[in-house]
Amino acid sequence: MSSLDRILSHAEEFLLGILLASASLVLFANVVARYVFNWGFPWAEELVRYEIVWMVFLGGSAAARQGLHIGVDIVVKFAPLPLRKTTEALINLISLVFCLLVLFYGAKLIIQTRMFGQVSPALQVPMWLVQLAIPVGGGLMALRFAQQLWHVFRGEKMEAHPESLG
Repeated sequence: MSSLDRILSHAEEFLLGILLASASLVLFANVVARYVFNWGFPWAEELVRYEIVWMVFLGGSAAARQGLHIGVDIVVKFAPLPLRKTTEALINLISLVFCLLVLFYGAKLIIQTRMFGQVSPALQVPMWLVQLAIPVGGGLMALRFAQQLWHVFRGEKMEAHPESLG
C-alpha cells in the first residue's frame, strides 16, 4: 500500500469514527434532553441524518477498499475457474463506471444546489455541503474500484478483511 493510499485510508477511517462518535453523542444528548428535561435540540435529528449520509458514502469507499461490497464475491465464486479473473475484472470495471457516474451527476447536483442557495431547515447550512458526500464518496469509491481492477490485472488477490475496518 503506497503512503498516499495509506494516508487516504486512515483519513477515511478517522472521519468515519468522528462522524459515528458525534452522531452517537448528539442522539444520546437529545434523548436525555427530551426525556429528562422535556425539551430537545431541534437540529439534532437533522445533523445526525446528514452525518449518516456522509458515513454511508465514506463507508462505501472503505468497503470497496477491502473488497466487501455485497454481491460481488458470490458472482466470482460461482464463475467457472477459467473465467474468474475476467469476471472479477468486469465487476470492478462496472463498479468503477457506476461510481464515476455518481461522481459526475453528484457534481452536477452540487452546482445546481449552490446556484439556488438551498439551506437545510433546522441547521441553516448550505445543502451543497451535505450533498458533497455524493461526489466525494463516488470519487473515493471509483478510486478504490480502480485499485481493485489494477490488482486483478496484476494477478494479486485482494481478500476481504472486515476486521480491519474501524
